[in-house]
Amino acid sequence: MDKHTVHTLTEELRNGSQDAFAQLYEEWKTPVFTIIFRIVQSKETAEDVMQDVFIKLYRSPPDRTVKNPRAWFFACARNAAIDALRKKSNSDFPLSEVEPHTGDPIVYADTRIDVETALSRLPQLQREIVTLHINAQLGFSQIAGIVGHSLSYTYRQYRLAIQTLQNELNGGITR
Repeated sequence: MDKHTVHTLTEELRNGSQDAFAQLYEEWKTPVFTIIFRIVQSKETAEDVMQDVFIKLYRSPPDRTVKNPRAWFFACARNAAIDALRKKSNSDFPLSEVEPHTGDPIVYADTRIDVETALSRLPQLQREIVTLHINAQLGFSQIAGIVGHSLSYTYRQYRLAIQTLQNELNGGITR
């Protein structure tokens, strides 16, 4: 979904359009869930937080001063996930809650679990940066603003995370 479409739908949402909300929900539900899940690492908590975030979007869409409503929304999702994680007394969620999509081939499911396992071993900041870049398709300057670090630091953390993931997924063999 391009920037113009997001701005148009956001404007329609401010005017009470349920259709605009439905379109934004359909476009963003998967990346938002992924971002939240990778922070809280609990399927049930991620679903609850995602519902809260979308309710917030519906009730209080970003105002006209927000230049990038998409980045604003993903920042809200990240912040809500971090808040939920802080509220949990035990933030050590079992990976067994990760479920591959029904109907996927077994090989794909195994790979997905391997990737999720590798991601879960990254420091939280690196997980967030990778998820915001890959799943939310945000640029590094937008991500830097969301996570509160410089652009260069954010990019270095992303590169480090990708190198770590590649190394782990290759069985510790560097290429």
